[in-house]
Amino acid sequence: MVSVSKFALSCSMLVTIIIGFQLKGGKCSIFLPPKVHVYVTNNLTWGLQLGVHCKDKNHDKGFRSLHTGETYSFDFRPNAFMQNTLYFCGFTWNPNNLRYFDVYIQDRDSASCQHDCRYEIHQSGPCRIKINDIGPKSVECFEWNK
Repeated sequence: MVSVSKFALSCSMLVTIIIGFQLKGGKCSIFLPPKVHVYVTNNLTWGLQLGVHCKDKNHDKGFRSLHTGETYSFDFRPNAFMQNTLYFCGFTWNPNNLRYFDVYIQDRDSASCQHDCRYEIHQSGPCRIKINDIGPKSVECFEWNK
């Protein structure tokens, strides 16, 4: 029969080992998903300047003004326990053009944007660019939010 003190010692050693594996390199690898980096590039025609303002319900990433070809980026860590992370951006060019798009919806994007989500912004809508390790890049274009 195992004594209570030996059982407690075995449990505390097991917990220490599990925590040691989880905290490799000072980062908790099991409970924290990797950061996602979002890149938004102004690809508007005629040299139009693009205003970008991105946020989620708790974090405002601020407003940036981009010249043609310039890129704005930010990063975040998706929710580890529920697939409910959502980042959206407002895009403006010219006084009468204001559009919105959800640049990261965890259910939609967690597989295709594991580390990077790259968008080129066109007047017709945003296009997500996926740069492959081998072969050509892929492009998926979306409509603006209604």
